[in-house]
Amino acid sequence: MEHPNVQLMKNVYDAFTVGDVQTAAGYWTEDCVHHYPGRSRLAGSHRGVESALAFAGKMFELCQGNIQMEILDIGASDGYAFALVRTSYARDGKSLKDMPFVNISRIENGKIAEFWTYPDDQYAVDEFWAD
Repeated sequence: MEHPNVQLMKNVYDAFTVGDVQTAAGYWTEDCVHHYPGRSRLAGSHRGVESALAFAGKMFELCQGNIQMEILDIGASDGYAFALVRTSYARDGKSLKDMPFVNISRIENGKIAEFWTYPDDQYAVDEFWAD
């Protein structure tokens, strides 16, 4: 039987990949923290659901919706979940194709309380988001 936090993660990715960040945000706690690494304009710890929404909205704005994610694997326990995701972005003549990311979520009461993003090539991600 599938762990309920696996389904939680599938629900989040299903919403996010079609740009429905409001639905995705419904799976986060109000005081969630999204840690996005690197030195780009998007990097930092985005605290609170409104900040996490603004982060996701900025990604979609910069890419004009040109974001694709393919879930390769999801695993979960009662307190954590991970997802291995292949992601492609395009914006302003730049592209980042088939970049593996590992995302780790801390789960509280059936919602994401904390979320860490780890790309395979941080330098390439920083360059992609550079002005």
